[in-house]
Amino acid sequence: MQQTTLPQPAKFGLLGFMFGVASIVVILIQFSVLFEPQEKSAGSTIGEIAAEIRLSAARALSGEPAPEPEPLPQDYTWMITIAALCAGGVAVVLGGIGLYRNEPHRLSYLAMSFGISAFVMQFVFWLALLICGVVLLVSIIGNLDSILE
Repeated sequence: MQQTTLPQPAKFGLLGFMFGVASIVVILIQFSVLFEPQEKSAGSTIGEIAAEIRLSAARALSGEPAPEPEPLPQDYTWMITIAALCAGGVAVVLGGIGLYRNEPHRLSYLAMSFGISAFVMQFVFWLALLICGVVLLVSIIGNLDSILE
């Protein structure tokens, strides 16, 4: 008589896969919201930044104190990002539990890869934005002599 074991259903792997897909979707939606059309054009925003730099430099040379900053409106995007990254972490953990319990491996691997992808995507996206911002500021500072005229 042969002993056969019935395959376990992939409960943890499937749940982790769902969490991983949800985290990727939320991260992608958050990225797309950043590129929605703004009230101001990019040129006017860059011009305002350059004008603020000029006024700040003039204030520093004259010895005037800096004005009080305006309070910013409440922004919940960081909470959404943390929730999405937590869902990615839960996906990795559930995928690991699924592998430990010898569930079918495909969903567990997918859960872990989607969870890790959410973290990597967030990091790479913000790193790219940081590099673009530094390049923009360097070009503004490099052209500051023509702005001050």
